[in-house]
Amino acid sequence: MIPVSLQDPVASQISISLSVIVGLFALYSLWVFLTSLKVIEKGSAMLVERLGRFSRRLRPGIYFLYPFIEQPRRVTWRITETYIDRRGNEGVRHMQSYLDRVDLRESVMDFPMQAIITRDNVEIKIHPMLLYRLHDPVRVAYEVYDLPHAVEKIVQTTLRSIIGDMGLDDTLASREEINRVLSQKISAICNNWGLELRKVEILEILPTDSVQKAMHKQIAAERVRRASIIRADGERERDRTQADGDAQSKIQRSKGISQETVIKAKGLADAKVIIATAEANAVKTVAKALDEYGIDATQYLIGVKYIEAFSGIARRADVRNIFFPYETGVVGALATVGS
Repeated sequence: MIPVSLQDPVASQISISLSVIVGLFALYSLWVFLTSLKVIEKGSAMLVERLGRFSRRLRPGIYFLYPFIEQPRRVTWRITETYIDRRGNEGVRHMQSYLDRVDLRESVMDFPMQAIITRDNVEIKIHPMLLYRLHDPVRVAYEVYDLPHAVEKIVQTTLRSIIGDMGLDDTLASREEINRVLSQKISAICNNWGLELRKVEILEILPTDSVQKAMHKQIAAERVRRASIIRADGERERDRTQADGDAQSKIQRSKGISQETVIKAKGLADAKVIIATAEANAVKTVAKALDEYGIDATQYLIGVKYIEAFSGIARRADVRNIFFPYETGVVGALATVGS
């Protein structure tokens, strides 16, 4: 028989061990219960597998999974981050995680810069971005292993196919067309993977530094050419306006001179008519007065003209000798009238 003094310590140790085992089992059972209890938030979903096979999709709410039999299906998800190191160089960091819930809300998938060569052998960098929503978590989990990585590669290859058929100028001027064609080409593929493509955007199109310098020079030369054209057009328009003004001025001046000549000629004609009328009236008066003396008025007028002519000749300084005509009957008639 075992003494009582020896039985008490052994029994106490056994009871303590049993208590610890029972406590650990209770804690483990509580931990298994709590880990089997799943709360699904609104805007997300969970896929449950039973013994390695797809069982059901859990919608928002609270659920209990059978321990060791059911477990959530984890989805591989890659996150791409762009960073700048101490030297100022841009780098890309990929972080891969495993999610037991699928987010069904709209989100943005931002890709790093993609180096692409255009049809005219110019290297450019393009920064694409997708606005998407996961509409079928089952396809997301079972149709593709790493959905962001697969979408990035399909976008990269499609962009190279599209821009490879375009020149640099067409690429820079056709951003909306590139977005539309890219969306059309990858929408069906992404839909098969459970991703609904809402919008595709090209955030940046950056040529290399040498190409940018050449473009700046081309733009400067184009501006100089346009300025020269505009200046030449202005000078040509100015010369045309001046020529038109000079022509109109000459035309108006010619019209003025013509009208002035016409007016002067008309004035001279009217003056001559008036003078002739006055002379005719004077001749009539003189003839009427000479009829009383029996003198011919014609001889009288001729004598007057003779005297005026002789007076003009006598007043000339270069005349030394004056010879009168042989017949001076006219002058004698004038003397008779005076007596």
